[in-house]
Amino acid sequence: MTAPTEISLADRVTDTIRREASMVTGLGRSGLVRLLTGSLGVVLAGFHLFTAFDGTYYPFTQRAFPLMIGLALVFLVIPAGGIAMADADDDPRTVPWYDWLLAALCVPAFGYVAFSPDYLANRWPLTSAFAPTTLEIILSFIGIALVLEATRRLTGWVLVIGTLAALAYAYLGEFLPEGIISHRGFSMIHIIDFMYLTVDGIWGTALGVAATYIVVFIIFGAFMERAGAADFFVELVSALAGHTRGGPGKVGVLASAMVGSVTGSSVANVYTTGQFTIPMMARLGYRKATAGAIEALASNGGQLMPPVLGAAAFIVAAYAGVSYPTIIVASILPAALFFSSLLWFIHLEAVKTGMKGMPLDEKPRLVPVLKRRGHLMIPMIALIALLTAGVSPLRAAFFAVCLIVAVSWFRTETRLGPKEIVAALILGARNSLMILATCAAVGLIIGTFTMTGLALNASSAIIALAGGQFGLVLICIVLACLVLGMGMNTVAAFMLVSVIGVPALMETGVDRLTAHMVVFYAALLSHITPPVCLAVFAAAQIAGANIWATAFTAMKMGLIAYLMPFLIVGSPSLLLGEGAVFSIWSVIASFAGALLIASGVQGWMFARLNPIERGLFGAAGILLIVPSTDLRLLGLGLLAIGLLVSAFIWRDALIGALRPTKSEF
Repeated sequence: MTAPTEISLADRVTDTIRREASMVTGLGRSGLVRLLTGSLGVVLAGFHLFTAFDGTYYPFTQRAFPLMIGLALVFLVIPAGGIAMADADDDPRTVPWYDWLLAALCVPAFGYVAFSPDYLANRWPLTSAFAPTTLEIILSFIGIALVLEATRRLTGWVLVIGTLAALAYAYLGEFLPEGIISHRGFSMIHIIDFMYLTVDGIWGTALGVAATYIVVFIIFGAFMERAGAADFFVELVSALAGHTRGGPGKVGVLASAMVGSVTGSSVANVYTTGQFTIPMMARLGYRKATAGAIEALASNGGQLMPPVLGAAAFIVAAYAGVSYPTIIVASILPAALFFSSLLWFIHLEAVKTGMKGMPLDEKPRLVPVLKRRGHLMIPMIALIALLTAGVSPLRAAFFAVCLIVAVSWFRTETRLGPKEIVAALILGARNSLMILATCAAVGLIIGTFTMTGLALNASSAIIALAGGQFGLVLICIVLACLVLGMGMNTVAAFMLVSVIGVPALMETGVDRLTAHMVVFYAALLSHITPPVCLAVFAAAQIAGANIWATAFTAMKMGLIAYLMPFLIVGSPSLLLGEGAVFSIWSVIASFAGALLIASGVQGWMFARLNPIERGLFGAAGILLIVPSTDLRLLGLGLLAIGLLVSAFIWRDALIGALRPTKSEF
């Protein structure tokens, strides 16, 4: 029976988990409201597809128009009590008057910016000649309030409180004691001008990337989902690996990697693939906590899986000043390292516990699976080809969406007719609401960091706190990602830490791309690290497992995820030469070290390891991933000693296995 404290914690995080998992369609709403919200969804998705094909508008229009439609949709779809309240409301009811009012206020608050791009682009901000008018002041307060309320409904209070604290700091910072975080102070008019009437606040880079790139790829994922790609991926990997030892766990990893690359959300991925993979793992021998941990890790890893990656990848590209294909290339080896390590963990767990694969009569057959839905791979292959050929990500995503519709007609069960296309547009729009609101709110925080100079001061403080020692600087940044990322999605966690962590890393000699990738991988850790690990909580709920047992199992099996930021810095060749000169030796050492660490933690390699063997292999693995030739050579020496010790221990078993029996003469 679940302990009362666990029930209480699960109740507290359920709202946040379900918010991240999906955008509800407005249960209990009237037909008129459904028609209106559906129309808004089509308009929002249609706007992004049109600009992807025809070219984007001026920044103010490109960013404000989607926010106007998106937040109006939030207030009509998500009740004030949040998504859990909407799910629990089975009685038909209408939208309350205050939600109609909030939705209506989105039009002047954001429409003013969307339809005044020339004026806003040509005004001189922060000058007396172009001081905000009374109307602009009123609209700015309304706009900021709407962003915060929409963010609260979609993600909870954490980001809202952080945003309010940042705005209060901008206004009251001059009253703080002299030191790193104090500043000269800014008037309310100055703050409003900066946050609402320039491209440095709400309309900053974060919302710009979301409204230009991310939403188009979310729409791509929605079309793939409506065509049945998630079911296809699960069947495909079941046919390929389901029969192997520990096959259900490997199926969960591979399916979640494929689906997660499209969805870009850890928790949504858990609910998409976990409903199938977790019960399958539990039925075939995995402990419930282990099954939940595997799904949480694999779903989280989907955000670093090419070709699409998660939504944060577009933010990384924009902040690092590189192209999106560059991020795809740089992610290939880290993704391979993460998933190979996780698969090795799962294999060793299966061998230790004597688990088998799926029964052959339950395993899908590869050829029929490919015949039924193999054509759904064509859009993803085409997307990779277009990006490789140098086509812009926007155009590539647009053509990929068109291709999904075209190839879906190859089979009746995947066919996307007019009704399904409209449903996919609405799904894509509603799946983008959280990203739009989050990026607008984070824009206010980043705007505060920029306006007050806090980002540079905080970076200097981190370096000073670490005494200038690079290792301690890196540890501080990883810890900051874990703390600031609690209860937030990866995009918000990355953006908040990058404004502080990236300058600190670059100050210690790390190149710009590598610094951003380090923060990106550190931001992913918040979803699997207690006390607020949303992906783990979601998986534990599906598995019916103890949430803390699931969390700590995930931390053990995801050890390489925690080492990833350090591996990227120590072996920048893992970025395939994007961050530094490529070295195949460094890459091989990193992969070998990761697998040896997994064996040491699991206590198993070719057979059960005794404490001496575990220590030797674990130490060898750690030394192999350290960026030092001498230490790596020492690691090879320890590996050789470990193999000799193991050979001596296994000698009798090997001799017995090799000795011929009488029947062989």
